[in-house]
Amino acid sequence: MNKKKQVLFICNHNAGRSQMGEALLNSRYGDRYKAFSAGINPSDEINQNTTEVLKEFGVDISDKKPKNLSLFADKIFDTVILTCDCEDRCPKIPQNQQFIRKMFDDPSVFSGPDDEVLKGFRGVLEDISLWIDEAFNE
Repeated sequence: MNKKKQVLFICNHNAGRSQMGEALLNSRYGDRYKAFSAGINPSDEINQNTTEVLKEFGVDISDKKPKNLSLFADKIFDTVILTCDCEDRCPKIPQNQQFIRKMFDDPSVFSGPDDEVLKGFRGVLEDISLWIDEAFNE
């Protein structure tokens, strides 16, 4: 049996984009990939809208917590994906064979009525979902 490729998604707070990437890659292509996620300045908890839109996709992350990038400092990944414009603030990006900078809108800055904010989260999740299918469906 082949070893699963290790993938790390990084964003600012590990409460939105990187959690979406980790959850979708593991749920869709978990037979070939093992995804992780981390944040530069992790939040105390995952944004409830992230949990909600992933649940709509059939993915439950209610038991997950944001993780600090420093937890992965000594690990070597096949692929590291930076999903935000925070590269200049990253303390140290873990070693990797492939580094991908793939920016997605930051859902934490969405404002307005709850249904509009949730719609924005759905849009980010859809963008990440489409990209994961393009990048990892070999």
